[in-house]
Amino acid sequence: MAFDISNYVTVAERVAMFYEKYPEGSIQFEFMGVMDGDPLKMWGVARAYRTSDDPLPGIGTASELIVGKSPYTNGSELQNLETACWGRACASLNIGTSKGLSTKEEIMGSRERQAPGPAKPREVVQQPPSDTMEADPWLSIPAMDEGISDYDEPEVPVCLHGPMNRRSGISKKTGKPYAGYFCDNEPQCDPKFDRS
Repeated sequence: MAFDISNYVTVAERVAMFYEKYPEGSIQFEFMGVMDGDPLKMWGVARAYRTSDDPLPGIGTASELIVGKSPYTNGSELQNLETACWGRACASLNIGTSKGLSTKEEIMGSRERQAPGPAKPREVVQQPPSDTMEADPWLSIPAMDEGISDYDEPEVPVCLHGPMNRRSGISKKTGKPYAGYFCDNEPQCDPKFDRS
């Protein structure tokens, strides 16, 4: 069965449902700091108070990378953490959970972490010269067509307009991760997707 992102609600939808059901309510966020045992992540808590004197507010916790890895998360990490906590706090009150506890943002973030990253150069280890090698210069100089270098640069595809640009993310249409090279000019040339 194909994955369908439309089966999930957004945090904004959950928050709207909360305030529709509890117009006097309030959702409060508290930043808790860096996670013990994982210095790359921060965490927070949100409490969804149905009334100003709610003795048992809905509580939601979440964690996020301190430095976002995608263009969508980098620079807005704390806001993403706060939003995730709000969604979890609403879910703990059974608001917007008819299709599951996770929100669209959580699913997309999870799938984004599974997306293939940019191509990395391969490192070539050069062997030190051997003392037993003959003094023949042809044995110590590689042929010019062998392409020996410090590392193999990833090959950037070229379209009619020149070198293509690398992008990765989550498809809005399918909800699946993608990575590859794209043409940013008109008329756009066909993308060259990574195959794994």
